[in-house]
Amino acid sequence: MIRMSLSELAPLIGARLHGNDRAFAGVVADSRNIKSDQLFVALRGERVDGHAFVGDIAARAAAAVVEQVLDVSLPQLVVEHTEYALAEIARVWRARCQAMVLAMTGSNGKTTLKTLTHSILSRVGHCSVNPGNLNNEIGLPLSLCALPTQADFAVCEMGAGKPGDIAYLMRIAAPQIGIVNNVGAAHLERMGSRRGIAETKGAIYSALPSDGIAVINAEDEFADYFSSLVGKRARITFALDRAADVHGQIVASDATSQRLAIDTKAGRISLTLSMPGRHNALNALAATALAIAAGASLDQIRLGLEAAQSISGRLASKPLAIGATLIDDSYNANPDSMRAAIDTLRAQPAPHWLVIGDMKELGPDGPSLHRDIGAYANTCGIARLYAVGELSHAACLGYGSGARHYERQQDLIDALRTDLVAGVTVLIKGSRSSAMDRVANALLAHDRTESGTGGGHAA
Repeated sequence: MIRMSLSELAPLIGARLHGNDRAFAGVVADSRNIKSDQLFVALRGERVDGHAFVGDIAARAAAAVVEQVLDVSLPQLVVEHTEYALAEIARVWRARCQAMVLAMTGSNGKTTLKTLTHSILSRVGHCSVNPGNLNNEIGLPLSLCALPTQADFAVCEMGAGKPGDIAYLMRIAAPQIGIVNNVGAAHLERMGSRRGIAETKGAIYSALPSDGIAVINAEDEFADYFSSLVGKRARITFALDRAADVHGQIVASDATSQRLAIDTKAGRISLTLSMPGRHNALNALAATALAIAAGASLDQIRLGLEAAQSISGRLASKPLAIGATLIDDSYNANPDSMRAAIDTLRAQPAPHWLVIGDMKELGPDGPSLHRDIGAYANTCGIARLYAVGELSHAACLGYGSGARHYERQQDLIDALRTDLVAGVTVLIKGSRSSAMDRVANALLAHDRTESGTGGGHAA
């Protein structure tokens, strides 16, 4: 992690040192997590102003980054804008670290791709990743400030909620390798169109250095556009259904895994991936291409992909005592990932039930996009559609006769507890704010209670 003195850092970020010089180790923006030797950055948020907590942490922190001198007994670095100062601190530390930085963004699968890539590169050297969803203008700089000096690789997931976000993060992380995993309908409300999403995320390619390496999804509708942004830089393409530098084939699959054959310029890799679904096969190809760009061998790639496990809330298949199978894909959702989930569901043993919550941030197209999902589920032979939320009512209309809509999540849970029978494969999905993980967890808790394996009745 970052270790410097205040006097050393101040001129590098355009700050004025108020008080005594001190050394610090680590940067934090949450006053609840401060440790004695850390630098606290007082960020101004919509609901909370970090400056209000500087007095509380004065006895514990090494110093604080603030926008005006505060009457507390604590060294302070005074800057014009603390959020931009945080970015500069991260940029300074990243430049001092030896790690090869890989940047990844996309509408779907970023965290899964990060997990797969980390699993591979951990077999090549010391690999660091930004934890959880620390992938925005606050989280990514904090993650980079925690980058160990001995790290050989830093895998950086980048999220974009509005135009310009990726370009901003790229200036901080300065990666050598970059990928847009895919372009979907996430954040349409703020991006305006899929083209707008592609332009925002495409900054990952145009910001690469001249000797950088771009990894491109050859199946994506914006592949040619991304290729134009790459220009004369080196590139590696990947695909399942068309020619590419890294080409894959799904040899066999079931509810929990799939057998893949991956062809590269260096040879073929055959492996079992413990993540079902075509979209996860593409994630594995993307991770393979990134790893090749980073110098991994085919054996290291195979071992890394086979060792990676499904992430909670992302197509995690769980058998129920009653003889049904629950696929928990509740972590998040947008129209493209919802279609991918339906494709995965229909490949499992029938009958198939789909349980959905609202997909958020779709703007005025939200109702029609939900209706399309309902129609797609019907076309794919999904036997039952259960939905909760205002927008998801449109999905029921698109599905037609037999769809079940609920105003309250508890009513949905009660219905599923009553209806579920042996042999059913049920998949649960929705945007993070729809909290569909509560539905999955309630069903699992009920299953444990009914089977006598412990746990109380979940509300």
